[in-house]
Amino acid sequence: MEMLIDPRSDMISNLPDHVIETILVHLPIRDAIRTCVLSHKWRYKWATIPELVFEDYSIPPPFFDQNTILTAQDVTIHVHKLVNFIDRVLLLHRGPVLKFKFKLSRYVVSDSCIDAWILFLSRNGVKELTLTIHYERLYKVSYAFFLCQAITCLKLYFCILEPPSMFKGFGDLKSLDLQSVSLSDEVLDTLISNCIALERLSLVQLRGCTRLKICGLNLQHFYFDGELTDICIIDAPQLSFVSIFSHDSLFKHVEQGDSCNLIKVLGPLTGLEKLATECFFLQFLAIGNLPARLPVTYDRLKCISLVINFDDLNETWSCYACSKAPLIYRNLRLCVDATDDKYDVTELVEDFWQAQDHLDCSMNHLRVVRVCNISGAQPELQFMKFLLVNSPLLEILTITPKLDIIIDETKMMKELLRFRRTSAIAEIVYTPNLEDYMF
Repeated sequence: MEMLIDPRSDMISNLPDHVIETILVHLPIRDAIRTCVLSHKWRYKWATIPELVFEDYSIPPPFFDQNTILTAQDVTIHVHKLVNFIDRVLLLHRGPVLKFKFKLSRYVVSDSCIDAWILFLSRNGVKELTLTIHYERLYKVSYAFFLCQAITCLKLYFCILEPPSMFKGFGDLKSLDLQSVSLSDEVLDTLISNCIALERLSLVQLRGCTRLKICGLNLQHFYFDGELTDICIIDAPQLSFVSIFSHDSLFKHVEQGDSCNLIKVLGPLTGLEKLATECFFLQFLAIGNLPARLPVTYDRLKCISLVINFDDLNETWSCYACSKAPLIYRNLRLCVDATDDKYDVTELVEDFWQAQDHLDCSMNHLRVVRVCNISGAQPELQFMKFLLVNSPLLEILTITPKLDIIIDETKMMKELLRFRRTSAIAEIVYTPNLEDYMF
């Protein structure tokens, strides 16, 4: 029997409150508020939504075409309207604000306005907070920011962090993302160690901080992209994903120590599952007295992704140590970083790989290897020979050439096919497709 529907009935208005709330949350904030004109019943529906997202164009900017240049007065008027809009939304809002996102990349809002909004959030139980301020200036977060003790996810971009002396961290914080944030080494150390629930940590292009001490009993994911002079990872038994990229050779100024940085950084990470890094950080790992074998077996490690310069003997050793030590990883991804400088080390690197043929370096779980950006140089071929000889379960070795050079594919494949393969099913695949690039 078909159900008869009264065409005059308002089906949307009769939806459960939590469904209407979900619909409004997925609308731009301005559109969600405009639903107040639908009917008396909808007048304050928007006022209880727990997620507020404000961006440059939450208020439409002044109309202009490509040939029109906005005057300073036009910008001032738009910023004034935007600030008034946010102020009114917060004034009329009822209930907790669980998620607040403020992204302003084109216009400058006074610090006092942002301070007032954060004070409002600190009193309304905010759990997820994202602040992206105009990139030409840094916003110094106010004292009220450190009162947001219910926060679980924090993303700060272009800010200054100077916590008060009595600040003891965010006890419920699980995810921390800092990008172009200015803070000292001591502030970062204190922040990480005091946020005891922290699980995910992302640090990108920090300002004023180049020495890292990572400590977190619950930390699982760590991503770093920037400049480093030193890093130490301690008390992180659950850290499973580590990705470290450094764009400057500041490590060249680090003095040679007795202990190997490879042990200092990776030694405590017994729960490591995936490691991604590149040449400058590999140089740092190679500093110190390199042991013949790593003292730790990473029985959870499944994938290693490296950017490496095979012309550098120290990087080659670090690559070798990372590739053989875990004994159980299945995936190795390499992007070759060929330097423009010429070093007379090619023969030394070739001798290094040839010497490994006489050692027990079996990688009993390695199944997939991807090597991109290769030029066909002998150190690269010797490394692939090393992999083929020492990987009894290898299924596929995928090779992608460097974009800006011409390689004699036939000659290189002939040489690779001459190498002995321990795995009877190992397949060598040469592909020029860009999708095979891992970095």
